[in-house]
Amino acid sequence: MPTPRSLIAFFQAEASETLDHLDRLLTDAEAGAIDAAAFLSGAQALRGSAALTRLEGLTELAATMERLALGIRDQAVRWDPRLLHAVRGGIVDLRSLIQRAEAWGETEQRQSRAAAVALATTASAHLAAAPLPEVSTGAIVPVARLAPDDGRPGILERNPSPPITLAQRFRVDLADAAAAVDREMVSLEEIGSGASSLVVTDALRRALMSLADMADSYAAASVASLATRMARAPLTSAEERTAVHAFAKLLLDREQSDADLAVEVRQASLAWSGHGTAQAIVSIDTLLYRGQAALQRAREVRNALREHWQRGTLGAPDAHELFDELSDLLDLAVTT
Repeated sequence: MPTPRSLIAFFQAEASETLDHLDRLLTDAEAGAIDAAAFLSGAQALRGSAALTRLEGLTELAATMERLALGIRDQAVRWDPRLLHAVRGGIVDLRSLIQRAEAWGETEQRQSRAAAVALATTASAHLAAAPLPEVSTGAIVPVARLAPDDGRPGILERNPSPPITLAQRFRVDLADAAAAVDREMVSLEEIGSGASSLVVTDALRRALMSLADMADSYAAASVASLATRMARAPLTSAEERTAVHAFAKLLLDREQSDADLAVEVRQASLAWSGHGTAQAIVSIDTLLYRGQAALQRAREVRNALREHWQRGTLGAPDAHELFDELSDLLDLAVTT
């Protein structure tokens, strides 16, 4: 059922006033910190108004602004000029989209979601880090003591048979990161819907991005890609949340072989993208792109981006992920 024109007109008038108020807060914040309480109040009003219109994409962008405001108020997000610039850009996007609310279509939906992803990505880079605990250091040992030059054996030597290999350490770290996702997912299911779920959803996004960063450090592109795409999704539907929970459970299973894990991750990625059938099985070894292998994969990503460009879907989340992967592959191509 389409939204009545009278409701759209009321929303446009009310939202414009709210955006004017947020603009004034940003202007006042140019000299220092923003009034976090007032900013959150305005963002909540904007999200509530947008929810009434039932315009897909617009509510997501407004909700992203609200979650950002909540993070600033709770000092979970660090406020600085770069974030101020990003918020101002998000308000410009909102103002433009609100003016086109009467003729809302797929283009506006796509632009709203792209703006929400851009704002959330910038905000994630401003997450406030907890101060490192103070640790007491013992006596300093001169490096000469570790590798003496008097012909006697050194104190330290390389273990020819290490107790854990790189692949084993990857599975341990993978399970630890997946456990964090699983905990946040359980918390979200227990809370259900409501204002509190927004905070838990943000915590889930951070856990997914931490999982992606960990996988990326091992050059496990398929795991990093799917975790990033999930973190950038709305995560409001039961289908999305079930998929995230299943993905975490999959990575927690350390009894599964590397080859089977690679197959399951590939199938989960295809299911998340909406593809019907899985492609050829890829060994987990091929996830660690280097040198020529990275160049070959970069060409494949380039061709996929060309298809997005031809379809006019470069703003889609899948295209954003391809851009990120291409950037990583260019760095890996110079390694051996």
